[in-house]
Amino acid sequence: MRLLLMLTVAPLLHAAEHRIQPGENPQAAVDRAEPGDKLVFMPGLHSHGLTKHRSILYVDKSIHIELSEGATLKLADRTTQLESGPEITTDQDAGKKLDDIEMGGRFDMVKPCIFTIRIDSEGVAGGADTFAWGVFESADNPQGTAKLPPSSSKFAETPHARVPITGDWQPLAHGVQIRFGAKTGHNKGSTWFSTYDGPAAYGIRVGHGRQAGYIENVRITGKGTIDMNATHNVQPGFLVKDINACVLVHGRVRGVLVEGITMTDTNRSVMCYGEHTGKFLPGGRTEPGESFDAEDITIQRTRTINPNGAGYLLGHPSFRGHLRRVKCNYNSMETGVTSIEPNFNLDGYEVIGNVIKSGGSAIHCWRCSRNGVVTDNLRIDDVTGKPVVHLGAPRGWESPERPVQRNNRNLLSDPVPGTPAPGVSP
Repeated sequence: MRLLLMLTVAPLLHAAEHRIQPGENPQAAVDRAEPGDKLVFMPGLHSHGLTKHRSILYVDKSIHIELSEGATLKLADRTTQLESGPEITTDQDAGKKLDDIEMGGRFDMVKPCIFTIRIDSEGVAGGADTFAWGVFESADNPQGTAKLPPSSSKFAETPHARVPITGDWQPLAHGVQIRFGAKTGHNKGSTWFSTYDGPAAYGIRVGHGRQAGYIENVRITGKGTIDMNATHNVQPGFLVKDINACVLVHGRVRGVLVEGITMTDTNRSVMCYGEHTGKFLPGGRTEPGESFDAEDITIQRTRTINPNGAGYLLGHPSFRGHLRRVKCNYNSMETGVTSIEPNFNLDGYEVIGNVIKSGGSAIHCWRCSRNGVVTDNLRIDDVTGKPVVHLGAPRGWESPERPVQRNNRNLLSDPVPGTPAPGVSP
């Protein structure tokens, strides 16, 4: 018994505390830390660029990271800038018969842009299919409260219509050209988005997606702040695969706690998802391959102050491993768009006791989420009657399983309990 007790306590005796002062290299501290150690960011501004796996701080071992009150881990100004190459988003819905576009030309690099290309007629009597297109001169999500820059067209609007497909390069705008592989065979309504934007960046990243073994027992706590400084960095577009976050949990990771910290000026506050090596198929399926799954993640008592962005993303359709047993409970958030998204390949989750101010959806359950409990959440500062919980999936995707719901209230729009309906005497 005495030997067993000594073996149990031994790792604790060797745990060390590393205090990181402003200006010191936090990644170097993580690299030299031993499993079980604690890293404490001391009060002050910790402004840094990116290191491993496009993160300020990459974690690959069991450690405790504490942000002291008054400590801010911040992405340095102009770390990410506008890039010339596009990313084509093809699988927002799964209704395409033919997926054959290329983007070319020479993007003028004036401002971030999202091009929308949509098949608007199918060839008749041997004629070519036609397409419509438009350009949204921003990469920000237009569905929230953020003030967007002037643009020649709204997001997803396609004012240039009935353009015959030639099979050669065809001009769009900003120096961008498009080419279809075939003149015919597309189905009307097929849509692509092509985004010209900045690269992804992460504050604290746990796992890079395809690490062979599990990274376990990581704690990110404290009363400090992670600031991704979106105001002074070019952001990824909201439709692309890799999106900025203050905290990212990716791949074989389990036993993570994110507690107490404040997250601000970012695309997302916390994101969690798995990874898969199989070829992606329409609608969320994959061909056989290796799955790298994340599990047992707790996000609690955090604060998100992000009036131009989103909040917590649990599962991602572009990363098709599984995500299991996630708790996102008792958090406070202010977001421009969706605050909490139980999303793709998520199985077993809790969204309980959150206080939500959102310019978009408060809680949006969609795609293949299942076995969820969504209770006791409060939406504040909304007089328009928006629901607290929304369920839905894009065309061609598996709809979410309806979670257990109870006592989710819109503070300013729902009837006050115990108050009689209009025209009804008490």
